[in-house]
Amino acid sequence: MATVYRKKYCDDVMAHFSEMRRNKKGNIVGAPSFVSFADSIGVPISQIEKWRREHPDFEKACEDAEALLRQLLMDAALSGSVNVSAAKFILSSDFGMGRTSLPEKADTSNGISDADRALMENLAKRLGLDGYH
Repeated sequence: MATVYRKKYCDDVMAHFSEMRRNKKGNIVGAPSFVSFADSIGVPISQIEKWRREHPDFEKACEDAEALLRQLLMDAALSGSVNVSAAKFILSSDFGMGRTSLPEKADTSNGISDADRALMENLAKRLGLDGYH
């Protein structure tokens, strides 16, 4: 089992997080994660966590990978490639996005944040639902 940190892991983690996981038919079967990245390079997740604490360059690459994952999830939801509710749940629970993360921008008349409203409006446009508010 490899436990020696290599600078190339910064590029590797970004490459790992650059696309959704797919099956042999090309269907999306999951999002990239640090667990799947650790498995791909043959180390336990605890080693990834240790490297993040000990190597600022790797920590920065992991933060960038998380930002990339957020964008992947949003794009996949907007394109209809993944279940919108599942993507929203992950974005809300894992990344703090949604109503609770932006309370000062919530529409008090119905409790919907600006970010949620923008997502819903974009989805409505793509589905051809005119006049969605």
